Amino acid sequence: MKLSFNSQNFKGYDAVPLRAIHVEESTCAAIRDELSEIAKQENFELRQGLDYYRWTQDLKTIVEKDKKPFLVVNDRVEDTYLEEMKLKYGISGKKNELIATGGNSFIGKLPNGEKWMMVGYDELATKSYEYISQEYGIKEENIIPIPQQNYHLDMFMRPIGYPYVLIDNPELSKQKLSSLGMLGAGYDYILLNKNFKDFENARSTDFDSHESVISALKKAGFIPIEIAGVFGSGINFMNAIVNKHPDGTISYITNASECETKFVSKLQGEFEKELRQKVPNIDKVHFVKGKDDRVGFMHNHLTYALDVKGGGLHCMTMEEPDFEAWA
Repeated sequence: MKLSFNSQNFKGYDAVPLRAIHVEESTCAAIRDELSEIAKQENFELRQGLDYYRWTQDLKTIVEKDKKPFLVVNDRVEDTYLEEMKLKYGISGKKNELIATGGNSFIGKLPNGEKWMMVGYDELATKSYEYISQEYGIKEENIIPIPQQNYHLDMFMRPIGYPYVLIDNPELSKQKLSSLGMLGAGYDYILLNKNFKDFENARSTDFDSHESVISALKKAGFIPIEIAGVFGSGINFMNAIVNKHPDGTISYITNASECETKFVSKLQGEFEKELRQKVPNIDKVHFVKGKDDRVGFMHNHLTYALDVKGGGLHCMTMEEPDFEAWA
């Protein structure tokens, strides 16, 4: 499926010009240098704050208030973090116990300028449509419930500009592994293929199918783009950041698969090839692996974090859109 894009449709957090990416200062050392270089290439800032919680995305969200960035945080975030953000970056904020988890929600805009918000089913177990509408300034009818194909939306899908949404199709991942394995891969293929099957058996037992997600997206007027994006063993290309450029192209920033193992390393190239085939307005694709010497031959820092600790690049960062450029 190859699509023709209208650049005027690229509005919202899913494909917005980024002003900055925020990371947690005490836990970001392994990825700081790579993100700093990407920030230079992409013309946004890399910003840091200190609160000692690795998963920056989940407890904090920068929203638009009076045309300016405003920080909404979970009540687990210390007051000192809010003070630091205001002092260093001029971003005011407030605590709210029922903030929608950043990794389990996405915010964007419709062509008419109204905001929309995708929210994982799990969020709606503790938050009402009315509450989300009031806190985020989004009409209730524009709040879109999404089945949990995994524990957070950012583990299996990535909006890339209304109405298009990348979604992992486990069957395509299975086919990709099989086709690559036929080229004479060795033990690394056998091990990864086993890990993928174990991962999918567990995921499909505990979570919803990708078909149910596709149905929900289509019902809400979105166009899903199915792709082989998750392969188990912490290899996850859906957990990503997207940056929009003035010419309507986008860059895709995600977790690398590069490691000591040749077969696992080649998956990121295979993903980029498929992504460029299906999304014609892709400019750069950045893969971040991090620095870590103690994660085993099939892992890098980020695949280990995804496989063992439960989060990757998108989980470790928080987007600050350029709201002035967000038309």
